[in-house]
Amino acid sequence: MRVDTRVVTATNKNLAEQVKAGKFREDLFYRLNVVTIRIPPLRERREDIPLLAEHFASRHAGERGATLTTEAREALLLWDWPGNVRELENAVARALALNPGGTILPEDLPEPVRERWQQSKGINPGRSGDTMVAPPAPIMSPASPASDPILADQPTLDELNRRYAERVLREKEGNKTKAAEVLGIDRKTLSRLLREE
Repeated sequence: MRVDTRVVTATNKNLAEQVKAGKFREDLFYRLNVVTIRIPPLRERREDIPLLAEHFASRHAGERGATLTTEAREALLLWDWPGNVRELENAVARALALNPGGTILPEDLPEPVRERWQQSKGINPGRSGDTMVAPPAPIMSPASPASDPILADQPTLDELNRRYAERVLREKEGNKTKAAEVLGIDRKTLSRLLREE
């Protein structure tokens, strides 16, 4: 049976070198090598990273929608993406799985991506296995006037974030837009922090 087909192939190897090394059939190489289109790796076309990230965020968030903060975009642009577009898509999908609120923050991104961004900002996350470690703080007695009441009972990080968001909201007299600006997040993320969603 006669058929009319077009074969499109993709590889991350240099096939001409593979032929010379005897690792790829020469006759197959010349059958496939009619038109070659080189797509540079993502690290060589960083201007595509925010566009692709927004596309993947939209795809994985569905109807609920998703956005990336400016800081998350910065973190994505700093990473070299050795796994190229697939790695970027997985990073965005992971961020949305960890943060169902729909706003992707740097802390939602994979650890290596997040750490490079933190280093660029002069933030030293510290490491102990896979756990983030805060720098040592001065020891204060519970009765010390300098101690902060939101820290008194040693809350979890999630609880501390919520308490701090509540404090900023009180300082801004309940204005969520102004509070979100101070916190560097959008109103939707603020609502998530306050557990209103």
